[in-house]
Amino acid sequence: MKNKIYYVSQKEMVNLRETLHKDESLYSAEINGSAIQSLQDYLNTVNELFKFPIPARGLDGYLDWIRDLDWLRKDGYVLIINDFSKFINKDLHIKNKIVEDFEKIVLPWWQEEVEKYVVEGKAKPFNVYLVD
Repeated sequence: MKNKIYYVSQKEMVNLRETLHKDESLYSAEINGSAIQSLQDYLNTVNELFKFPIPARGLDGYLDWIRDLDWLRKDGYVLIINDFSKFINKDLHIKNKIVEDFEKIVLPWWQEEVEKYVVEGKAKPFNVYLVD
């Protein structure tokens, strides 16, 4: 299992979306990237989509919750960000930070680190699809 960020076209995503949504073992969340123009927009959306028990107000809280997700009771996770080129397109630092946090923190956590640091922690697939 390799948790990854996939850059895909809208056309490719049509078939992928159907396959991902059919897999009931996965928790699938989808974001309209053109509607997300700030870190706060992103946090508000992710808080709601992933049903964080306590809303994350900043990146630290967000990173804590996105590496927990036990309350969702699923065997894996998918995040789809549609219209990625329009996603936080006026603050490239924050946009890049979010992607970098997935690459360096979130995806490695779910791929293997959870088993080292959480009692009875279980590695799970977590994949991100950036769609344009």
